[in-house]
Amino acid sequence: MPDTAPHRDAALVAVDWGTSAFRAWLLDDAGGVLDEVRSADGSLRTSAGAATAADRSAAFARTFVARCGAWLARRPGLPVVVAGMAGSDHGWADAGYLDVPVGLDRLAHHLTAAPTDAPAAGGVVHLVPGLRVPGRRGPGPDPDVLRGEEVQLLGALAASPDGAALPAQVVLPGTHAKWVRLDGGRVAGFSTAMTGEVFALLLRDSVLARLADGGPGPEPSPAFDRGLDAEAEHGDDRGLLTLLFTGRTLAQAGRLAPGDVADYVSGLLVGSEVRHALRSAPASEVAVGGEGALALRYRRALVRHGAAARPLGDDLARRGLWRVAAGAGLVAATAAPRTAAPATTPAATPTTEVRP
Repeated sequence: MPDTAPHRDAALVAVDWGTSAFRAWLLDDAGGVLDEVRSADGSLRTSAGAATAADRSAAFARTFVARCGAWLARRPGLPVVVAGMAGSDHGWADAGYLDVPVGLDRLAHHLTAAPTDAPAAGGVVHLVPGLRVPGRRGPGPDPDVLRGEEVQLLGALAASPDGAALPAQVVLPGTHAKWVRLDGGRVAGFSTAMTGEVFALLLRDSVLARLADGGPGPEPSPAFDRGLDAEAEHGDDRGLLTLLFTGRTLAQAGRLAPGDVADYVSGLLVGSEVRHALRSAPASEVAVGGEGALALRYRRALVRHGAAARPLGDDLARRGLWRVAAGAGLVAATAAPRTAAPATTPAATPTTEVRP
């Protein structure tokens, strides 16, 4: 797909490779977007049928060439930085983890090179490590991991170079929502909530799926607020599992429309996650990653439970990947990547992770 701004020099191919989604950007020498590709070639689809580590590596390499090879064919020698599940132990190559607490600037110093047939710089792509809470036996936090969200956090810091303007707590909603505690430019710790995955399972395989007519709407609805209120008022004494069943009984009794079941269940789940997160780590303000309906739901739930919600936007991964490349010396450092919109229409059907 040709660039619409050929006078701008391409400097980097940046890839965010999620479980169910693939996103890649061709970036100019200031971090602005020249071209963009999105597809449903997430790690699960890419690795399906691969029996060995070598098979998986080859599958990821083929998919990368299929999606980004044309960029490199026109501009051989560009560096490539990849974050997300391509760096997992069932991805392109295992990029490992950095244990928290850790400064996000250390990501650039622990990249893993994976070979590619595409004419990338050095014949390799650079995989970004994830972050890990190692956990200890006895008192202390349980083990936890994240992969892909680390560049989103770095992207959030890119808009605030000293980190001082960011709240100490950040939530990154998604299939597995991450609640991250920051100390300036360092990640002090984090925890994971499986809210998005549980929501998808309930609306696909449970008795609630038989009554729900459609998914959640594009904005928080009165049914979502009803779920928030029910969980806030009765979550402790009745429990989330009991409240979830009311999505069925209220619909059967004609007190909840079938088209509102998904929003109501979303309110229960997101409300429970947010309430417990603020209970374990009280905060007057929480930064919320992403845009669209999911971010709006989390922001609504935070306000419902007394915390201000600060939106961070939805270009965090791209910004963070640029910062990693600059820190590794793969591109010349700039003050901050540009926020230019993509120059072209995505080359493949967009997709997203599972959303509650």
